[in-house]
Amino acid sequence: MSAAPAQTTDRGAAWLVVAAGVVAALQVGKLPPALPVLQAELGLTLVQSGFLLSAVQAAGMGLAVFMGLWADAWGMRRSLLLGLCVLAVASSFGALATSPWLLLLARAAEGFGFLGVVLPAPGLIRRLVPGDRLAGMLGLWGAYMPTGTALALWLGPAWLAHARWPSWWLLFAAVSALMALVI
Repeated sequence: MSAAPAQTTDRGAAWLVVAAGVVAALQVGKLPPALPVLQAELGLTLVQSGFLLSAVQAAGMGLAVFMGLWADAWGMRRSLLLGLCVLAVASSFGALATSPWLLLLARAAEGFGFLGVVLPAPGLIRRLVPGDRLAGMLGLWGAYMPTGTALALWLGPAWLAHARWPSWWLLFAAVSALMALVI
């Protein structure tokens, strides 16, 4: 049985889907550069730091199958948009955190938003790109996670040297909201 042809050939929209994945990955990568500051300002222990680092991955490990089924039933584009909005709200909430537990709650919500973005993305790309260019675009999609985390890890120390950590969270809230508006 052959694969169904793409419904449309909008490569620009497919690039936006890849960019949305990078934005979601930024949320994962924003924490490591901020850990020393968070440990000093919020009194994070090493155990709490580990929970914060793994909260997004724990959401994926425990809920990815169910979130994928939900995204497929609700609509891939709507899921992606909702995921970006959840990332924006959760990151904004995280910027207001005054305790490690509130920050952990925000990170868990970011995990839901992350899944909402990345699970429907390959299916959206498949619908947007013609078959002869699909492999290349899916190859680009495969780089969303290292690209987003590397950007956050690279930019984080410079940002945090000149601004407080809540502004780092608010930056990613704004980037997520902007991406949702563009899409």
